Amino acid sequence: MNPNNGTHNSLGLWPRPLCFVMAGGGSYGATHVGMIRALVEAGITPDLVVGTSVGAFNGVRVSHDPKTAADALTSIWKQIDRRTVFGSNSRFGAVLHLARSGFGRRSVATCAPDHLGALIDSQNMPATIEELSIPTGIVVTDLLAGKPKVLRSGKLKQSLLASAAIPGVFPPVQLEGCWYVDGGVAANVPIRQAIAVGAKSMVILNCNPSGMPNRLPNNLVEMGMHASIIMQRNQIAGDMTELASRYPILQMPQTTPTDTNSFDFSRSSELIERSFDSSQQFLKDLPSLTDTTRRI
Repeated sequence: MNPNNGTHNSLGLWPRPLCFVMAGGGSYGATHVGMIRALVEAGITPDLVVGTSVGAFNGVRVSHDPKTAADALTSIWKQIDRRTVFGSNSRFGAVLHLARSGFGRRSVATCAPDHLGALIDSQNMPATIEELSIPTGIVVTDLLAGKPKVLRSGKLKQSLLASAAIPGVFPPVQLEGCWYVDGGVAANVPIRQAIAVGAKSMVILNCNPSGMPNRLPNNLVEMGMHASIIMQRNQIAGDMTELASRYPILQMPQTTPTDTNSFDFSRSSELIERSFDSSQQFLKDLPSLTDTTRRI
């Protein structure tokens, strides 16, 4: 924390460690960038970072160097499109990969993880989670146990691939004898997981839309996304109801429009700008946070 930051100076009185909780959300993750810039400019940096899926991808950049994270992520997100993540914009290509992968195998998926892996490699990050400057937890879902798990050590790239392994899109990732898929399956907004690894207070960076889409799904993909939004909203509502009376929690504003989808990367610059403007104003308008019993 910046002790000379006025309104946010009181956050220094919150129990430590203060954790940035980074939600999953695919292309919505561009919204994180505006939040991060506003927080860091306000003097708010974490002692711990816990992220799911794209939240883990963005979160490790914060863990690597909070001061340069927003600039680095802005550059990254302006280059990301569907091809750089999934490898092909062609539905035929996705179906062909699925056919080649073989039904009934663990590797059944519409996309190979090669392009996402190359994107991770291009960031010149440390080789392992424990080498990051700030302690970090990467949330994955144990495919056989059906439970979330927080990876706090091990190979960074493979852990990020596991956390982002959307079932049916990317293949599961095997680490130390266990098979993992996207952490968002079990804990898309990993509040409980942050507490489990030691967080005493939290800033929630939820990149997903705050409301439900205002139209019915038109296809299987949209139906899956719609169902996922319902599950995620119920999960965080339940967690907040139970935990907000016990831990200081600051929720950043959710500015992602409901007319976007989590596989559309064409609006990243817009999402970053919207989020920064809203987050900056939100932080300026915050009342004093010296009362640690208050929940924002």
